[in-house]
Amino acid sequence: MQFRLPQFIDIEDKILGPLTWKQFAYCLGAVGIAYIAIRITGSRTIGLLVASPVVALFLSLAFLKINNQSFVDVAKNGLNYLFKSNMYTWQKPKTPDVSAAKLATKDTPALGDNIPTYERKNLKSLATSLDTKAVENEEEESQ
Repeated sequence: MQFRLPQFIDIEDKILGPLTWKQFAYCLGAVGIAYIAIRITGSRTIGLLVASPVVALFLSLAFLKINNQSFVDVAKNGLNYLFKSNMYTWQKPKTPDVSAAKLATKDTPALGDNIPTYERKNLKSLATSLDTKAVENEEEESQ
């Protein structure tokens, strides 16, 4: 039995042509600010000059992406950095009190318990057998 899974759930829906709801709202706000500035000043050129920084901010909020992050997130992170405390102090991490006596009382084996011990003559014979097996295997492969 197959189930249909929703895909692309992190992509916003387009409501008006290529614009999402947020982009449309920011553009509408930019147009509204420009209209109000033109009405208040009485001149189109002066009104647009007065409103241009706010319009630029609204349009960058709508369309600008920096390192695949929206300008809203970048501005929010920048404001958090400016207004929050930036003093970071290092504190030594607290380590649990582990002593050798406590380790010995546990049921776990000590570190050296699993290490095999070899005598010197056994090591020489082991090394010789490993070397001769390697030579024999090379000769068999070459034939």
